[in-house]
Amino acid sequence: MKRFFVLLLIIAASLNGYSNTNLKAYFTYCTFNSPETGPYIETYLSVNGNSAVYKPNEANKLQSTIEVTLVFKNGEEIKSFKKFNLLSPELEDSLEKKVDFMDQQRISLPQGEYNFEISIKDINSLNQPFVSNQKITLNYPKDKISISDIELIESLQKTKEKSIISKSGYDVIPYTSDFYSEDFFKIAYYAEIYNADKALGADEGFLINSYIESNETSKLSGNYKSISREKAKPVNAILSSFDINKLPSGNYNLVVEVRNKTNEMVTQKKVFFQRSNPSASPILMSEDYINSFVNEFSKKELTEHIKSIEPISTTVEINFAKNQLKGEDEDLMRQFFYNFWITRNESEPEKDWKEYLERVKTVNKLFSTGIKRGYTTDRGRVYLKYNKPNTRTVFPSEPNAYPYEIWHYYKIEQFSNKKFVFYSPDVVTNDYPLLHSDMPGHINYPQWKMQLQNRTNQAEDMENENPNGSYGSRSDDYFNNPR
Repeated sequence: MKRFFVLLLIIAASLNGYSNTNLKAYFTYCTFNSPETGPYIETYLSVNGNSAVYKPNEANKLQSTIEVTLVFKNGEEIKSFKKFNLLSPELEDSLEKKVDFMDQQRISLPQGEYNFEISIKDINSLNQPFVSNQKITLNYPKDKISISDIELIESLQKTKEKSIISKSGYDVIPYTSDFYSEDFFKIAYYAEIYNADKALGADEGFLINSYIESNETSKLSGNYKSISREKAKPVNAILSSFDINKLPSGNYNLVVEVRNKTNEMVTQKKVFFQRSNPSASPILMSEDYINSFVNEFSKKELTEHIKSIEPISTTVEINFAKNQLKGEDEDLMRQFFYNFWITRNESEPEKDWKEYLERVKTVNKLFSTGIKRGYTTDRGRVYLKYNKPNTRTVFPSEPNAYPYEIWHYYKIEQFSNKKFVFYSPDVVTNDYPLLHSDMPGHINYPQWKMQLQNRTNQAEDMENENPNGSYGSRSDDYFNNPR
């Protein structure tokens, strides 16, 4: 996956009459592979011209000078080092418009893992350089299909004279941010596929599947997808774009997949981007709800159903749903509910809803309390989000401990062997809040075993993670060795 970071260099300096308060520089990089020379990294640096400090140069024209140092280390050994000055366009006087200026470097590196350090300093500022470190890996097998990083593009034109920015017959200007405001109407990108001829056979047909997915749910966003057919070569270049004029605000991934001629996925790459588009509705993309299954619901049922899908909703969907429930606009509620399911199963939205509804009925039966529906409890929410656990071990009356349960999932998304601990601090009700989990995105409480044993033995030091003298406790064993 392409990685990038944004540098906001805060400078408060005055030098020879030229002052500056906020230097902004955006840095990103992509790794590629050349069949002739091997892997290399391209770095892209963009400096906001209005934020730089300008000073007269030898020609007595105003110019900014940014000192850039790139260091690649494998362990303590420096594998590559580059230091240079990035010069802004010259200005005749201080009133002339300052423009942004860029730099692109291409550095060959052997396969392997590196600590990549970049140092950036405005030479005309008194401030210390900004330094950042990042781990990078170059891994391009010689006989397997792989995809380069996905390079986001600001603009391109046909190559007239080959240079460092030339790719596949075009001069490609990189886009160094991951943020697309409402002023952007498309997202353009470039990537390369390697060794398709070796893995599939020379000139063998294969598919390139590109699409935009939600970063939170990994589900396809609207109809943002394209499929192209290619003939296998040593390097297959991808130069394409999506019209994002109607793409709602949100966090997304641009995904590129290689699929064989039977449509089986071989490999994929993703790059994250953020969209701000206030004029586009994030939810109401389809009006087919009028003749759909949602018209069968009474208003009361519709309200209940919308509340029940919160555990599997995105943040945007949750906020939108809450507003609709407050406004009680029945048509908008029906449209929202229909669009919720059509974004998850475009061809059979009702099928997915009915399967989910069965899970809702299950959690309501198992986990409801006198004042809560099962889908609003922590156990219900985890069950609905990740489905039934592979093992669920219940401890209702362990000595010294509150009643508790340990749930174990063999696989959740890309994660394996994840556990959840629920407990009943009030002992009486069926509401077991989540106490601890090793699943990212959920509460992680290192002292959870101490809290469990806090029913009859008040701990003196809750910073300890393991209670002493907890007779009969099996929490540690069943958490580490679920069964």
